[in-house]
Amino acid sequence: MAGISGEITRKRSICIGTITRNRPLMLQNLLKSYAHMRVPEGTRIHFLIVENNDQATLQDVVAAFCRQVPQCSVRYEIEPRLGIAFARNRVLECAIDAGDDLLTFADDDETVEIDWLVQLLAERDAYDLDIVGSPVRLAPPAPDATLWQKMIWSGMELANRKSEAKYLSKRNSGQMHRIRIATGSWMGNLAFFRRTGVRFDNGLALAGGEDWRLWADASKLGAKTGWTPQAIAYETVPQDRLTFAYQYRRSRDISTIEMRAKLRKRRIITLLRLPGSLVGRILSVCLYLIAVPFTKGRTLVKAASRLGSIVGLLRACFGKESSHYQRVSGA
Repeated sequence: MAGISGEITRKRSICIGTITRNRPLMLQNLLKSYAHMRVPEGTRIHFLIVENNDQATLQDVVAAFCRQVPQCSVRYEIEPRLGIAFARNRVLECAIDAGDDLLTFADDDETVEIDWLVQLLAERDAYDLDIVGSPVRLAPPAPDATLWQKMIWSGMELANRKSEAKYLSKRNSGQMHRIRIATGSWMGNLAFFRRTGVRFDNGLALAGGEDWRLWADASKLGAKTGWTPQAIAYETVPQDRLTFAYQYRRSRDISTIEMRAKLRKRRIITLLRLPGSLVGRILSVCLYLIAVPFTKGRTLVKAASRLGSIVGLLRACFGKESSHYQRVSGA
């Protein structure tokens, strides 16, 4: 479009990045939501799908998506090195090499609202952010979920709503920079990543937590980070996650990752603080269990998660690592 000066206004290029592994049906749902998504004015978008596998298995899924978005380019790549960080870095490097201005991520078990991209970009531009995130809410459980599974979902949803409310409070009080940004709903300014060389930590392998590590590393290098409540994504919770065992394992593995990071940086201080942390978490487990009759069982999820965090702290102290994403749920 010609401006007043007669020059051609350059459209900003946005790469919509997706990493996936062994979840073709969930991936199709995400891609369908992308196909219905509004495109911000003055931008052009293209899609990059990276399958974290040793061979391509999604040719039909990608071909069907190409037919849904004939106006956009769709690129499909394989990242054979198993690990979320490897796959995310493959997307990041491809976007940088392609000369894109911005990169987004949503997970392959999610869907996005029609104005998701518009709202992410509006927040990024309003505050000139290098990284911006937004809420990932839980989609309703499947109609055939059992009462037990629905109770666990309810506990997860309660914790998720409280977390979102906490983030909103920080945002409204001018503390956006203190909100840890995960890649479940994420936009990055590629100029920052070109300039600094910040990347996801491949050393985490199958552990997870690579997105929080990237946010922390970027913040140390001066990245402006923020969060908007307006760009909504929804996570589908597979029924095999609606168990106390899964809630325990997930919290255990996250706790292991975070504790190992603290031990590497400040080992003595971290170990001195460990007894107090353990006592506090044990007391909270007891309180959550006591509250069960008054919360219709929802605090059982918190009890299982807190118990997992206790075990995770101890595992990290004994040199254990997390391999949370060795097994894919929702396949």
